[in-house]
Amino acid sequence: MDVQRFRDSRQQKLDEFKQKYSFLRSQYSTTLLAAIQEPDPQSQQEMIAQLLTVNAEMVDELKTILGELNRGQDSFSPKTINELTNDLIQYQKDYAEIEKSRDRVNTLKMIHSQQSGQLSSATTMFNIYLGVLIFLAFLVAYLVIRSSWVTDIVTATGQAVTGMTQSVSQAVTPQQ
Repeated sequence: MDVQRFRDSRQQKLDEFKQKYSFLRSQYSTTLLAAIQEPDPQSQQEMIAQLLTVNAEMVDELKTILGELNRGQDSFSPKTINELTNDLIQYQKDYAEIEKSRDRVNTLKMIHSQQSGQLSSATTMFNIYLGVLIFLAFLVAYLVIRSSWVTDIVTATGQAVTGMTQSVSQAVTPQQ
């Protein structure tokens, strides 16, 4: 089997997985929030069952792609595999908690608050990094302007001193 074809097929499978996984994650989040907000207990139980189905689909997809990525001599980046493995573990924990919970609504609220907390933390880190980046950009701009201004002053002063010395030397030297 051609090595490049093998790599290309794995990359294609990863791309297809990312699309499907992104859709399933959004469906999972939407169903989770809808189940929490549903006032009718019967509809709520149906949504919880749907949530568990989506969760099981996500776990199956994660297991499939992790098996595919680990096949072959050179696997994908460890960061990608670790992120997917962590997602797999988290979704399996969520599934187990929902299944064994007597009060599923509170369990869903707990899962939702964990996800919201992670999102809030990520947003805060992004804002901090963005602020530092903007500060550094202003600092670099300030240093560039200051450097060019100091260079202009030194050049102007040097030219003035040179001009004065030439004037003085002309005045001191006797003319013939």
